[in-house]
Amino acid sequence: MTLPWYRRFPDNFIAGTVGLTLEEKGAYSLILDLMYVRGGPVPDEPRYIAGVCNCSVRKWNAIRQRLITLGKIEMVNGCLTNHRAEEEIEIAARVARERAENGSKGGNKNAEIRAEVKENNALEKAGVKPTRAASTSTAIFKKAFAIASDPTENLVKRNRYVETELFAAC
Repeated sequence: MTLPWYRRFPDNFIAGTVGLTLEEKGAYSLILDLMYVRGGPVPDEPRYIAGVCNCSVRKWNAIRQRLITLGKIEMVNGCLTNHRAEEEIEIAARVARERAENGSKGGNKNAEIRAEVKENNALEKAGVKPTRAASTSTAIFKKAFAIASDPTENLVKRNRYVETELFAAC
């Protein structure tokens, strides 16, 4: 399983690499990255790893031996591994499985809901009934702004503070 990103704890890395040279820290970081990309241990192929680290095979072998001596990496069945990286890969795989299962459950439930025939789907049977608020506000509006038959009549000025019921309906 290739991980596009992984949890990394900078404080732990810095504390765990105190005493390593810059080259050793860089190589160690790249080995961890390779483990996360592969989803597990990295084959111990000196030419390949030296190429990734952009150093000579002889330099990589010296760094590799130092990292093994310090317990940063281990050699298991012809592969390089790190205990913490293995744990983090396992956690990431478990979280991915849980998310996939939960997504599947949500998708299945959504499909069930959409498949059900609901009472409200038959809209042609439903009658339109105006709400009380709509009918009350319409009546007040018509009463307050009735258009006079004579356009020369003076218009009535309404005060929103005095006629609160009228303006609440608007």
